[in-house]
Amino acid sequence: MYVSATEVQNNFGKYLKLCKIENVIITRNGKKQAMLLYFPRNSEGFEAGEPFADYGTSPRKEEYVSYQQFLEMTEKSENRYELIDGVVYLLASPGFTHQKILGELHIIFHEYLKGSKKCDTFMAPFDINLIRQNIKLLREETEDDINVVQPDLIVLCDYIDEIDEKDKYQGTPSLVVEILSLSSRSKDRVKKLDLYMESGIEEYWIIDPKTQSVMVYSFKEGELDGDALYTSGQNAESFRFPGLSVSLDKLFISKKN
Repeated sequence: MYVSATEVQNNFGKYLKLCKIENVIITRNGKKQAMLLYFPRNSEGFEAGEPFADYGTSPRKEEYVSYQQFLEMTEKSENRYELIDGVVYLLASPGFTHQKILGELHIIFHEYLKGSKKCDTFMAPFDINLIRQNIKLLREETEDDINVVQPDLIVLCDYIDEIDEKDKYQGTPSLVVEILSLSSRSKDRVKKLDLYMESGIEEYWIIDPKTQSVMVYSFKEGELDGDALYTSGQNAESFRFPGLSVSLDKLFISKKN
């Protein structure tokens, strides 16, 4: 993408978002002067080159997987997979602690929402299709812009009209929850945080059994709008749903002395 220095100066925030997707070449008097690149590019730090997705400890494939290839793969397999920016992730089988926390959360969220006529809570496995909203600033969306994720817990509102003829949900959740595991810590805390923020989700909870903490992020118009860290003895509170509260002492298994 080529833009003038004046345009970048007047809309710098816009091009900071766009450089995550495509290199931004800055021109002056019609001549190339500089390049705006997304940083950090990988675990090593900055290096020049074309943008690519780098997912920490997860191995990068030489070739990215198209959305249709992903569908064909998942239809033929009993395993659970996610697709994030063309990279496929195999979801490990959850452990006891993960499932206990998920069960407790589902009960709390269900009790809070049971009087609502608009919102319900759902648990994985449940495919959610997401497209980064800043794609629209560049071009028309294609099916290969679709990311497929399976959050552990999901809150959907006004969702009836978002169910397609194949009984698949095609909307955007209001709130998602991920419970960290050894295999998902980097992906859930970095990659999914970025994806959820840029895809129209309003709130993201990260439950960390290792530190017995809860991080709650609030998003607005693709940007971070608020965040809060909760630890032992506190109640995690929702930004999006006033009164939705989770006691961390009840959520986590007490550590043995």
